[in-house]
Amino acid sequence: MKLSKRIALIFASLLMVLCVSVSVSAKESPTKQSFKASLKQSAVVYDGKTHKPSVVVKDLNGKTLNKKYYTVQAKKVKNAGTYTVTIKGKGKYAGYVQKLTYKIKLKKQKVSVSKSNITVRYNRNKATSQVVKVTKKTGRVTYKTNSSRIKVNKYGKITVAKGTRKGVYRITVTVRAKNYRTVKKSIRVTVK
Repeated sequence: MKLSKRIALIFASLLMVLCVSVSVSAKESPTKQSFKASLKQSAVVYDGKTHKPSVVVKDLNGKTLNKKYYTVQAKKVKNAGTYTVTIKGKGKYAGYVQKLTYKIKLKKQKVSVSKSNITVRYNRNKATSQVVKVTKKTGRVTYKTNSSRIKVNKYGKITVAKGTRKGVYRITVTVRAKNYRTVKKSIRVTVK
């Protein structure tokens, strides 16, 4: 047999063995199956209670999946924020992972000020003061003015310095609290 024919025969044999090997390997490698997971409730508003996300898992035909085929990693949470829920497949679904997002939203709170408009007379000899009461459920109150001539202490006492020019000034009242939306109120101070 000529050398070229022998080489061709050996090459053909190797190619056949390789094809059979790939075919067997493909049969032995399991196909990763998937499912579709969702949350019964993807978001709630902060209420001071502890929540644990509830998950619904179905196969691709829409049939509820037996719990033996998956595990759920979800922490019990209380504070406002965004959390991740991880569903991992087991058994014939091993290797498939789906992640979902669960949110606890900031709660609104009602904030009011006893006076939103204050008028004082110009006085070049002494300071003038008034007290504003802030009504809120919870949180820390801060005050910011648009003039160094207007001061507000932590108790809501507004002091207009002596000699403050006539005009309109603004005080911004801010209430911040964990798990609640920040609320801002404006107070108008007029010096006549």
